[in-house]
Amino acid sequence: MPQAGELLFLAPNAAKHSRLTAFFRWLIVIPHAILWFFYGIGAGIAVVIAWFALLFTGRYPEGLYSFVSGFVQFNARFYAYAYLLTDVYPPFSGGPDENYPVQLQIGPAKESYSRLWVLLRFIPLIAVYIINYAIGIVLAFVAFITWVTVIFIGRVPDGLHNALAFCISYNVRAVAYGALLVEQFPAFETAGTGPAAPPASPATY
Repeated sequence: MPQAGELLFLAPNAAKHSRLTAFFRWLIVIPHAILWFFYGIGAGIAVVIAWFALLFTGRYPEGLYSFVSGFVQFNARFYAYAYLLTDVYPPFSGGPDENYPVQLQIGPAKESYSRLWVLLRFIPLIAVYIINYAIGIVLAFVAFITWVTVIFIGRVPDGLHNALAFCISYNVRAVAYGALLVEQFPAFETAGTGPAAPPASPATY
């Protein structure tokens, strides 16, 4: 489990993917996309409230932290499934799920946060979202190649899997940073260990 204010993204590569569910992935994922949209609105409102709480008290209210981190974890599973990083259908829930092969583990809230960091967060956020936008373009391109590959061979080669994991890892870190869950500027990769779903070729970011 990560320390307070830290997160860990784990993405093992399954040996096989279903050609059928991969072919219809963008149709199958629609219910989750709808939930993601409304869940995201709620999380956005919660982040605004948390911003004021952090600015005046230096603390992230526990209830808000739990709700927002739940959305960020749901977002990670949604992206992982939508972009073929995993073939396992995600649950319609936020929060941690130890049974899901792709995990975003988020540490507990810190005891206190820098109020100056909270006040000036919008400045580094500009850079974060520019980077995330650029990586999103790369992700769409890699996902299309992965989609074609899975249709023909029924699996995701390690190179494509690692590229998908890299892009999605940055996305979820950017979301967590924007949601005020972490203070550290989103890294392009970070070391970590965690359970891999057998049979798998572990990739940790």
